[in-house]
Amino acid sequence: MGGSIALEISSQKPSLAQQSTDITIEQATTPVRQAEYELKDWVEIVGTPLSIIIPAFGGIFAYLKNESWKHRQYIENKIKDFDCKAETINIRKLLSHELQCVELFPFESRPVYRYVIVEDCLWAEALLECKCNQTLKNEFSSIDKKRPLYTQEAAVKSSIRDNFNRFLNYLQHFEKMIEAGAMNEKQLEAYIHPWIKHISQANESVSLYCSVDSKKYTPREALLTYMGLREDISDECLSVVQKDIRRLFSRYTNISLWERHQLIPSIKSEAEEKCSNPVTA
Repeated sequence: MGGSIALEISSQKPSLAQQSTDITIEQATTPVRQAEYELKDWVEIVGTPLSIIIPAFGGIFAYLKNESWKHRQYIENKIKDFDCKAETINIRKLLSHELQCVELFPFESRPVYRYVIVEDCLWAEALLECKCNQTLKNEFSSIDKKRPLYTQEAAVKSSIRDNFNRFLNYLQHFEKMIEAGAMNEKQLEAYIHPWIKHISQANESVSLYCSVDSKKYTPREALLTYMGLREDISDECLSVVQKDIRRLFSRYTNISLWERHQLIPSIKSEAEEKCSNPVTA
């Protein structure tokens, strides 16, 4: 009897030892599993927002890059459109040192009637006549619409003024875009500097008499006056367009130097030296 009890007890010992070992292993692995569960929970908590935020940031970056490209294309198209305007081309020709055919009457059916050779004296006189509304009214009344317009000086000067007016309106538009933040100065700099050179090198070899203020003007002075870029003209005497033009060019150069010939030296070609005698306005 005692032997059988001892045998039974001895046979139970391995089972108890195994159970004790399992409990020890389970106790040892519990912290590891707990850490794994915590790590898994952390990944799920952090990973879910990241899976949303990272693609969102990528989308925002792509959107901003695309918008930047569209904005750059918009600015380039605006400038290209300005350069290709008939008025811009005509003003560039008028300020050139060489006499060129200027398309002042594009609406004429016959090509020969569309173009006129304009000397500096004539376009300067056309600009000076803006000082007197009565002179403009008299000239307009003298135009004979039954005759070819290119043969009538009054019609030619009227078309010249229209071209200059539209040209200044285009420049004013650029200033308004800068003020509104749609364009910055740097984007326009490369396109404004050539016009600074054209304007500063306008003809100064001849002078014209203006009957309105009894003063003499060179074509260059007449142009600076018309655009509102003369330093001796106060802001109160300028139109809205002239004020905007002055602000635009003041962003890129000191306009006070233009009249002192310190910005860009004036270039006088042989064609300018042989220009006709002063014309009385």
